[in-house]
Amino acid sequence: MYAGPFRNIFEAFSDLSITPEQVHMPIASLPLNEDLRLQDLYSYGILDSGKDREFDDLLEVAADICGCPIAAISFIDSERQWFKSKIGLADDFYETARSLSFCAHTILEKDVMIVNDARNDDRFFNHPFVESDPNVRFYAGAPIVSPTGYNLGSICVIDNKPRDLPATKARTLQIISRQVSKLLELRLKNKLLKQKAEEQLQLEKRLLQKTLQQHEEEKQSIGRELHENIAQGLAATKFYLEMAEGGNLDRTNLIRMSRQNIASLVNQVRELSQAISPSLLQQVELKDLLRGMLKAFSSRTAVETQLHYDGEAVVDASLALTIYRIVEEQLLNVQQHAHAKQVAIEIRVAASVHITICDDGIGIDMLNFKRGVGINKILSSAEHLNGTVKLSAGPKGGCELRVAIPATC
Repeated sequence: MYAGPFRNIFEAFSDLSITPEQVHMPIASLPLNEDLRLQDLYSYGILDSGKDREFDDLLEVAADICGCPIAAISFIDSERQWFKSKIGLADDFYETARSLSFCAHTILEKDVMIVNDARNDDRFFNHPFVESDPNVRFYAGAPIVSPTGYNLGSICVIDNKPRDLPATKARTLQIISRQVSKLLELRLKNKLLKQKAEEQLQLEKRLLQKTLQQHEEEKQSIGRELHENIAQGLAATKFYLEMAEGGNLDRTNLIRMSRQNIASLVNQVRELSQAISPSLLQQVELKDLLRGMLKAFSSRTAVETQLHYDGEAVVDASLALTIYRIVEEQLLNVQQHAHAKQVAIEIRVAASVHITICDDGIGIDMLNFKRGVGINKILSSAEHLNGTVKLSAGPKGGCELRVAIPATC
């Protein structure tokens, strides 16, 4: 092992400010598109990273096959050579000046760079690592090529004795360098997957918060409906009946007003119960329920609605509830975002159920569209029954939602 000599000599020349001119050495030229090469290198986040068993294992294989006591996997930064993995070098030695790096020459090559005897090579004969300990003689390095074609660094083997490297071993060194490239690519993919998973987690948290907020708003809306309309209507009816019982001369009119209030309250309770849970879907035709919903929506928003229903009116309760919720949710989206004046709903019930909802609102920018709580609820409802959802710009402006659900779900 050459840990001792290499440690001393590298400590002497690891100052990144040392230039080749100071030691009378030719400097390796910069690769073409050096800025892009560095940008590609930095994208992997490999520099100054910790030990990785996978890189160490590949380097051990390379050293054993080539029969060399020293080996390294290194990456060439703008001013330094940084060692990701090393054999025969001190444990606490991680970098040296790029100007002193053999591998800075390797990244200029397409194939394995072989130096049989550094004393006879114009680039290295007066290199400090050649002229003194550890007396480098043999060097072989294969460039580490990224998937985009940039030479990021090298895997190299070193000996202090002149020697040859058979073509089969040079080929093996190239194969190992490709495996290092695959490790880099895998590392980047894992990094991106983690980022995407974190982004998805944050999105789900935001969606959950919005859903909880929406549920709270729905409960408040139900509370207001119960208090402001139903409770007040009941109080008024009670007042009319008490007046009639008290011998008021206008008893007939008071009873008529009470009857009207009660009829109105019955309708309000029915609408409220259906909004909370349309549990009568098994007894009432879906088409009638949808018409009731659209009538209430138009009355509340002044948006004109049209319903075209084709096919069986009575469908499976679970499917009917899903259709009801999808239409209800999209109407809410239209109310909140579309600024529409008209909404057309078409429902066809056959082997599959097809729901089309078009509005004449401000439309949708699909390039910058981000799914919100409403669309996610529609998507979840449809996917629960193996359905599909497609959102696009409408044929005449506005937005078009298409949902297809198997009727046999």
